[in-house]
Amino acid sequence: MAEVTANPVDPARPLRFSVLRVPFFLEPEYTRDEDWEETNRTRLWRKWGGEAGFLAQKDRHTLKERGLEVGIEHFNLDRLASSTHASHRLVQWATKTAGFATAESLYAKLNARHFECGQKLNDIAMLAEVAAEVGLDPVEAAEYLESGAGATEIAEAQSILARLGIHSIPTFIINGRRAVGGAARSGELTRVLRHVEAQEDDGDGDSIAIPRSLFADALGVPTELLHEPLPESSILTAT
Repeated sequence: MAEVTANPVDPARPLRFSVLRVPFFLEPEYTRDEDWEETNRTRLWRKWGGEAGFLAQKDRHTLKERGLEVGIEHFNLDRLASSTHASHRLVQWATKTAGFATAESLYAKLNARHFECGQKLNDIAMLAEVAAEVGLDPVEAAEYLESGAGATEIAEAQSILARLGIHSIPTFIINGRRAVGGAARSGELTRVLRHVEAQEDDGDGDSIAIPRSLFADALGVPTELLHEPLPESSILTAT
């Protein structure tokens, strides 16, 4: 996004971006009990049939090397794995409460807390603390999480994912229809965005038409919010 925003093919018709994070569960059977946890090492060894299977998968994905390319120096293999339902609800609440830029900042901070610092994503006290770091009211955030609100919307989003046949992350749905699956490198995403940029505009000569999100209705995101693009500073920070 940063590359396309900074260097539009036609400065008179730049792409504008909003990013709607869609909840997805790597471990949908995990209990939502805040006290339950296991290490990610344990989870991955179970998933891949032991240490040897995990190491083989690790070599195929080269995620550590890709992380280093973008400044992530350490993935905590023994980070605490737990249900991510509460963190997904918090991101959706932030989106509807404060907009996409705040939600993106929250998402980035949660990633750092989990993948680098090893903290579990169903710790309500930690989630409220991170909410405060991006300018949200931590008391309101904790009350929202304790209430269970937002669960119905997330369940509906899971139904849409199932109907679309999306069973892994990351998957990028771009401009309402173009899907890029797997841990794509930035160049691949840039090529797709350049293709969107080259499409005909919506007739006003100023910008490319903004499609309706496949998930906005299910997640309760107002239409007007989709028309509020991320500020350039957020795009540069997020990418």
